Amino acid sequence: MKLVQRLWPSSLSGRLLLTIALALLVGQLLNAALMVRAQREQAMDRVAAEAAVRLIAATDRLEQGRPLRERMLGRMGRAPGLRFRRTQLTDTSPITPQMQRVPGLVSRLDAILPSYGVSYRRIEAVTVKAPPRARRMERLAAEIGGRNDRRIRQLALVAIERPDGRWLSVHVPVAEASGRIVATIIAQTVVLYLVMLVPLIWLTRRIARSMGTLREGVARFERTQEAEPIEPSGPSDLVALTRSFNAMSARISAMLNEKDVMLGAIGHDLKTPLAALRVRVESVPDERHRSRMVASIDDITRTLDDILSLARIGRTGEVAEPVNLVALVEMIAEEFHDLGEDVALADAPRIVAPLQLTWIRRALRNVIGNAVRYGERARVSIASTAGAGSGSVAITIDDDGPGIPDDRIEQMFEPFTRLEASRNMATGGTGLGLTLARAIAHQHGGSLTLQNRRGAGGAVEGLRAVLTLPVG
Repeated sequence: MKLVQRLWPSSLSGRLLLTIALALLVGQLLNAALMVRAQREQAMDRVAAEAAVRLIAATDRLEQGRPLRERMLGRMGRAPGLRFRRTQLTDTSPITPQMQRVPGLVSRLDAILPSYGVSYRRIEAVTVKAPPRARRMERLAAEIGGRNDRRIRQLALVAIERPDGRWLSVHVPVAEASGRIVATIIAQTVVLYLVMLVPLIWLTRRIARSMGTLREGVARFERTQEAEPIEPSGPSDLVALTRSFNAMSARISAMLNEKDVMLGAIGHDLKTPLAALRVRVESVPDERHRSRMVASIDDITRTLDDILSLARIGRTGEVAEPVNLVALVEMIAEEFHDLGEDVALADAPRIVAPLQLTWIRRALRNVIGNAVRYGERARVSIASTAGAGSGSVAITIDDDGPGIPDDRIEQMFEPFTRLEASRNMATGGTGLGLTLARAIAHQHGGSLTLQNRRGAGGAVEGLRAVLTLPVG
């Protein structure tokens, strides 16, 4: 199965061409089988006809009291090959149980002989190997309609038991299948491939080129979320599809632009009064009430920042630049150390990847922050995998926390989802950290996954987050 999957083309044009080629090949094989079968049936009809003629003639001579012999003309009577076409009358059957039976020949003779007045008790027919002298007879091959160089390798021995109990038998040469059928089938297959596959290759390449242009446009829109019209080309169906995509991408881009304007207005309208409120709170004389108010305002501000950041993912306009990931993670770990958190970074070689620094920094802070908040400590390791022309880097963050129920791991990436139901920032925030981190990973063409770390006995020992990013 794996070998078939490796040989099976991945492109639409390749699969279409291979399927048609295989269908033509199967059709030609079936055609060849039918032609060979028809040739064998024709050869058997010829054998049955010759055996019937000779048995009818021999029966007539016996009933007329004439000697049982075949008519010979000139020197042909002394030909060795013709002696193997002899007709014999014996007291016992010349057919032994070891000989190969031919039921089809018996059924043919049963349909012919009674209509010509030949009486018999039963018929037996077998094939026997032709003697060497019969195989070398070119004249014998010519007599059965073959080419002069065809050799006779088998003889059909047909015997009928007469009413008097004696056996009348004849030997009839069996023509071999002609090799010209195979040559004809091969020639037909080559012609079919030339007539059908060459135009199909041209057509599928044209379709594949049009679909490739459309695919590149879709990928470009996914990266930039900016509508860039694609020039329609190819068959009418692809032209209609390309035009529909152009219209759809234009509408989506307009909606996203409108969303950005709306979010900018919301951010401005909310942050301005929050800043003003923050200033006024400083004048509250009760320090305990003042600190609670400040914390509440900060919570609202951070939540608003997370929402706006999540909404603007993919449309920031920030250009990717080479970033030393090991140095970046080390800097973030030092920031957590300054806050008294336990974050350890394993030794790793220098790895540079084209990234949007601001966003990757935020994703790493969110994931590492979750590890130290719920798992007491974070152990970070970085490893790269090289591929053909590309590769990836995996940043692994392990903690020693209680983990997450397996059936809720994917749910934790949904916005505002937390294991702890409150919205208290002291117990984990609003539930946008993982959502934002995964969106940033997807924006870079990577991924973010979570899984429970289990010990030898199967008990959960902590949670593992793996941030994978493309390199090169």
